[in-house]
Amino acid sequence: MPIFVGGVVIAATLVMLTLSSAGHVASSRGHWFEFALFALLVCVCEVKPVSVARASGVQEVVASTTFTFAVFLSFGPLLAIAAQAAASLFGDTVARKSAMKMVFNVAQYTLAWGVSGLVLQGVLGAGTDVGAAAFTLRWTLALLACGITYFVCNSTLIGLIIALSGRTSLWHGVTEMIAREASSDVVLLALSPIVIVAAERSLALLPMLLLPVLAVYRSALLSAEKEHQAMHDTLTDLPNRLHFSAIMGRRLDDTRSKATHAAVLLIDLDRFKEVNDTLGHHAGDALLCQVGPRIAAVLPPGGAVARLGGDEFAVMLPSIRSRADALDVGGAIVAALEAPFRLDGFNLDVEGSIGIAIFPDDGTSADVLIKHADIAMYSAKGRHSGVELYNAEHDQHSRRRLGLLSELRTGIAAGEVVLYYQPKLDLATGEVTGVEALVRWCHPMFGLIPPAEFVPFAEHTGLIRPLTSFVLRTAVGQADAWLDAGLDVTVAVNLSARSLHDVAIADEVATLLDEFSLPPDRLQLEITESSIMADPARAKRVLEQLDAMGLHLSIDDFGTGYSSLSYLQDLPVREVKIDKSFVTHVVENPRDRVIVRSTIDLARHLGLRSTAEGIESAAAQEWLTSAGCDQGQGFHIARPMPTDVATAWLRAATQSIPTLASEMLAVAARSES
Repeated sequence: MPIFVGGVVIAATLVMLTLSSAGHVASSRGHWFEFALFALLVCVCEVKPVSVARASGVQEVVASTTFTFAVFLSFGPLLAIAAQAAASLFGDTVARKSAMKMVFNVAQYTLAWGVSGLVLQGVLGAGTDVGAAAFTLRWTLALLACGITYFVCNSTLIGLIIALSGRTSLWHGVTEMIAREASSDVVLLALSPIVIVAAERSLALLPMLLLPVLAVYRSALLSAEKEHQAMHDTLTDLPNRLHFSAIMGRRLDDTRSKATHAAVLLIDLDRFKEVNDTLGHHAGDALLCQVGPRIAAVLPPGGAVARLGGDEFAVMLPSIRSRADALDVGGAIVAALEAPFRLDGFNLDVEGSIGIAIFPDDGTSADVLIKHADIAMYSAKGRHSGVELYNAEHDQHSRRRLGLLSELRTGIAAGEVVLYYQPKLDLATGEVTGVEALVRWCHPMFGLIPPAEFVPFAEHTGLIRPLTSFVLRTAVGQADAWLDAGLDVTVAVNLSARSLHDVAIADEVATLLDEFSLPPDRLQLEITESSIMADPARAKRVLEQLDAMGLHLSIDDFGTGYSSLSYLQDLPVREVKIDKSFVTHVVENPRDRVIVRSTIDLARHLGLRSTAEGIESAAAQEWLTSAGCDQGQGFHIARPMPTDVATAWLRAATQSIPTLASEMLAVAARSES
């Protein structure tokens, strides 16, 4: 860009030298007060331009064009250039623009008006008194020719500099600038002859001419505001979906001409609904306003960020060398979002899931790229990987996911969603201490669908509430049925983050316990670390309400989240469940052994039970028992079982019939497979 600015400066200098040579067009009228008044109005209008936000940068509409053209037609090009250059320097100084912009603006005006002066000289003839020739036929033709020349030249220079700064197509930059500026510039130029006529009659009339100029100014301002509102998000002031698609269209066209790659990144905030549900929409809005600047701060030059709606943001990278470049930017965005956001006096941790689509490999149009980036983003969310590149296989999974979500509500009502139960044992005595209720979907077409395939997405829709209500009601009813049958076991239910922060959850549980007359200690609720720390204060209040009712509370997947141990010590929980990712290979992996043993010791010192998930071998169970772990569950003990099989297994276990228990294990394995 400095090279381009330098070229404009050189061209303007050459034009000025040509105009300053013998035979230039001037005026002998000598109305210097009139010139001074025109020049003052040029300065006044230059100081108050209308800023118009465009896709590729900020443009300005200045009403000074009217009075500069009046000077041009009354006193000649040189005085017009002098007045415009002085006004431009004054306006840019007041606006504190950079030296580069100040130099370009002066050179731009000088070149545009200088070329128009050469046209004026060509039409009127060398040495013509422009003031004396006013309102003749030749002067009128010169007015039209000079006005068109100035408009085209000035718009071209502005379009080129904006295209270069935004790294977009030069052709599109120039043509769009000419199209957008035509309405305002043509009117401003057309007012100049009226200004001259008024000055000829009486200089006292000139202030009256400010009214139509101000009308044009106001019209341009309103037009700019309406366009800005139509193309920008009202909350964050970032480009909206429509504007982002336009940005992509221009930059993809430029990328095609240069035979390079581009990337589209779709960013979705994890647990954003929890912020809205727990802290209110004002907190959610405040969070969204902080996200855009975080993303923009880590983008390479030329990158653009937009808000597509809700908690979904998008990024356009117009030029990348490889897919690895796009992944690096995605990783930088994830890292930028990891730092806590300050909201309502406390720090809030919010993560992001990012999907990436590459041009032209994953699509050649804006709509297709956004769609494929959306599919990759949902893959990242489902895998908890942070960033994912689009893969055609993701598309098939996405179609199935969308289909499943549309059927889930009816599936719950139709009885397709059921609970399986996985026993937990006291590792020291071998006695059954309880079961964990695990939701399954017996889909009529796809068969048994595990919770990992539909629960995470239900959490981001309104379906998690009816799903949680179904699980709680079914689990409480089954615990009551087992108690009536003489099987005294505790049933554990997993609560999602959204359910934990639902103020009505305690009342719902109390109503169910009362309806089934189930002792509260027969129901256990399991909550993950991350769901607690999403809003620790509210989580603590809800957990204290549940604990006061006599329910057993447990922290699930311990070790995979991020939490303050001092805070966890204050929570009314009775159990810590060690995540299976540490338990599965505890015998072979020394690092896992250290983590598991440390967690067991921590739980003991805090007065909590420790439960190991994912026990898949006798060796792992033996090691955990020797390490002092209180309870365990996993495939080695028993797989999740449907109600009838679980009932038979529990009866066999409580009656200490090893043979029957072994048979039930085999039945359970077949039912799960």
